[in-house]
Amino acid sequence: MIYSYGVSLPGTYHIKKGIVCQDYHKIEHCGEDMAIAVVADGLGSAEFADYGSRIAATTAAEYCKKQIDPSGKEILEIIKGSFVAAYDAVEQEAKEKERGTENYDTTLTLAVLFRDDLYYGHSGDSGIIALTAEGRYEAVTSQQRDEDGRVFPLHFKNKWKFAKYKHKVSAVLLATDGMLETFFPFYIRNAEVKIHVSLVQFFMCKHSMMLEELGQDMIKTRITNFMENIPNEQVSDDKTVTVLINASIATKEQPEEYYMEPDWAELKKKHDEEWKREAYPEMFVVKKTTPETPAEIKEEIFPEDIEFMPKRKKPESRKNVKIIVAVVIILCVAAVALGLFLFYFS
Repeated sequence: MIYSYGVSLPGTYHIKKGIVCQDYHKIEHCGEDMAIAVVADGLGSAEFADYGSRIAATTAAEYCKKQIDPSGKEILEIIKGSFVAAYDAVEQEAKEKERGTENYDTTLTLAVLFRDDLYYGHSGDSGIIALTAEGRYEAVTSQQRDEDGRVFPLHFKNKWKFAKYKHKVSAVLLATDGMLETFFPFYIRNAEVKIHVSLVQFFMCKHSMMLEELGQDMIKTRITNFMENIPNEQVSDDKTVTVLINASIATKEQPEEYYMEPDWAELKKKHDEEWKREAYPEMFVVKKTTPETPAEIKEEIFPEDIEFMPKRKKPESRKNVKIIVAVVIILCVAAVALGLFLFYFS
């Protein structure tokens, strides 16, 4: 059996500005061992983005449900057709309302979980995360943005990507960009494991969630409460997550350290030090090696406890020379003065 849930919430920025949620999600089930999940994120720059995301997600999901055979044949071709149908539906809406299609710009990401196989279509900067049968959480897609960080929405047909995922999976998560980036924190972007495992596990692992004991409705309530309380500093954008979990697929366990919470304080300290080294290389002092100190033992020091590097002290010998010169000058002046005095009054 495939369990599912989906949550879409307006971001704190949109709530403050009185803007409707521009995300939309849709889930459809096709029998016991197949399900479809879709997320769409209307662009903030588009006047009718909320309509665009709803039309695209609904059209794509319904197209797949109608066209997909329970045997799983031609799934990838059907997903491609669903993107064309979604694009055409958005374009038709704009035409009927006599508006430009750009007013409905949206992203679109769709996944079909068939037993332990994952098929997907992707356009934009939302994304998909899979829990593989080996027990690892992996990014399936990458965000489609240009060099200035601008997203490529659905009308960029040349950016659409369709594929069957290379690994067997037991669960899949789709998220719009605000939530997606929460699962890939900045401080571990260069680590071997780039995903926040203990967090994504809370959303996807049937055992951690107690899914079969609590049921998907209770899980959805818990996830909704959690997402509502994410700090504004972390996510201010609209928040959408949809999850499909095939409870019948066995998932292997990874070593205990794989699930451990990262030491965020240490990671932040390391990042700050690396930034300082790159920004202010002259502020680092490298101690020279001596015959008693092996060449490989060097120490780099950043003056964290002082504001400036200490100034070099002037040698004491220079001070002594100045004092002697001053005394000699004073004695010479006194001798001249005494000689003049004796000359005039003798």
